[in-house]
Amino acid sequence: MTDFMPNTLADDWPFPLFLIDPDSENITWANQAAQEWVGTSIRRLVGKTPWDLFSVDADAQQIIAKCKDAQSALTMRDCPLKQADKTDKDDTLCHLTAYPSETGIGLSLWFAGPQPRENRVGGQVVSGMGRMIAHELKNPLAGIKGAAQLLRDDVETEEGRSLLELISSEIDRIRRLADRMETLGDQDPDNVDRVNIHELLRRARRVIQSANPELVFTERYDPSLPHAKGDADTLMQALLNIIKNAAEAVRGQNETGEIILETRFRSGVSKLSASEKSQHLPIEIRIIDNGPGVADEIKEQLFQPFVTNKPEGQGLGLALVSKVASAHGGLVEVRSQPGRTKFSLLLPIPHNGDMS
Repeated sequence: MTDFMPNTLADDWPFPLFLIDPDSENITWANQAAQEWVGTSIRRLVGKTPWDLFSVDADAQQIIAKCKDAQSALTMRDCPLKQADKTDKDDTLCHLTAYPSETGIGLSLWFAGPQPRENRVGGQVVSGMGRMIAHELKNPLAGIKGAAQLLRDDVETEEGRSLLELISSEIDRIRRLADRMETLGDQDPDNVDRVNIHELLRRARRVIQSANPELVFTERYDPSLPHAKGDADTLMQALLNIIKNAAEAVRGQNETGEIILETRFRSGVSKLSASEKSQHLPIEIRIIDNGPGVADEIKEQLFQPFVTNKPEGQGLGLALVSKVASAHGGLVEVRSQPGRTKFSLLLPIPHNGDMS
């Protein structure tokens, strides 16, 4: 057994946590959650490698070696994982984090859920749903609006005209909703170029501030950041959606509403690309507001379509943000508490040969 004596905090951590010998990649210690998850005691775990207990793709298996070489924390998100004794079960999605410590490499697992990746927000199911519903709505809407326009000449009362105006305005509203739903069905962006994220953020701020002149914006940009890899139009729409939500959150509160737009380099975050290769996401765009925070009852489903706590909201803005992030090989994160909500959009940078 190892001489390593875990502290109470590590042993009580509710997710599996292993201590790994960086040379042999053997387990030297595991917390209680790891022992319960594997279903065996620490004495039986010591001397095994994590890959004896569960399988991940070849790139994710390099996380310990990469952490050892870089001597810095590394996170790989959305890794399909299968336990060795449960090969008949579906893959479980997990986030792996490796970090150096004085006694070895810590390896932590956090489970993102059992659903396959194509069923998550931004995947094929959501995309197909957006296209299908938008298509089914638009055809009858055109006929209904045409009929309402024909009736206009035959209606003489003020009440009748008012009802026709209501019908027409509702048709326009539903069509706009259908247009937004259809964007969830767009394919991954093919107009990929080098994007100046600071230029996009300044444009987005001007758009939102023109409608909300009372808002205070603070901009903190890292001028050393390289351009991002992506489609400027869809990224602009994603930023507008997040900033608009922030503006609505801070509007009407007693203290001055402030929105902070910030960029920074963030190391140690990567995600599996469509080709199952790890893609680093070093560019972080932060949008922070001092509003009341996200309601507890919707935090877990915040990026799902139709999830909202706004009386007039449709719950599609953040679902679109998630779709855009996924289409760019990136991630969107949120941390929220009363007085501070932070959305982070993480994006890759172009590599040689990515673009002409």
